[in-house]
Amino acid sequence: MQFRHRRTRAAGLTAALLGTAALSLTLTGQAEAKTFPHGTVKADGGLVAHQAPSTHAPSTYTFQDGAEVAVDCATKGTRVSGNPDWYLISAEGDAKWVSARYVDLEAEPRHCGPDLSVAATTKSTGAYEGPSTADRRRTTLAKGTTTEILCYTDSGPTAKTTRWLLTTEAQWIPSTALKTSGEVEFCQQG
Repeated sequence: MQFRHRRTRAAGLTAALLGTAALSLTLTGQAEAKTFPHGTVKADGGLVAHQAPSTHAPSTYTFQDGAEVAVDCATKGTRVSGNPDWYLISAEGDAKWVSARYVDLEAEPRHCGPDLSVAATTKSTGAYEGPSTADRRRTTLAKGTTTEILCYTDSGPTAKTTRWLLTTEAQWIPSTALKTSGEVEFCQQG
């Protein structure tokens, strides 16, 4: 009888500890979720999310008008109605970049990619407004030009995905034209 009582007490203590741990994880998860600025989609017909911060990148999802979203970070990309800012929406799965033009935020998000890397062009290349050659070309960089890189993203159809690097001058350059001084992080909150 005494053995059964100890087992019951041990099971009760284990359940209590597991319950406390689960509550702790839930509260931690809620606290982390609140660190991202929240906003509301303001787009009649919905807001198309893209694989990269460009209207020319493949679409990955459509947020309904009035949808609540959490923004991971912000960067520059294709101008939409004069606004060059894009937000990476906190979600699982494919990247969900949306134009800031259609999101009302409660607070400013962090910039994507906090660490800088230096890169030099290995050939003459275009620097674009967004991560696609279909975006407006802002300038041409001569071979040997050095620039600071914030982060990278991938853009294009799955079979022909291109890696693009974002400079501190808010220009996107294809990675095939650059040699970096170190590892470059994906464009997301660090």
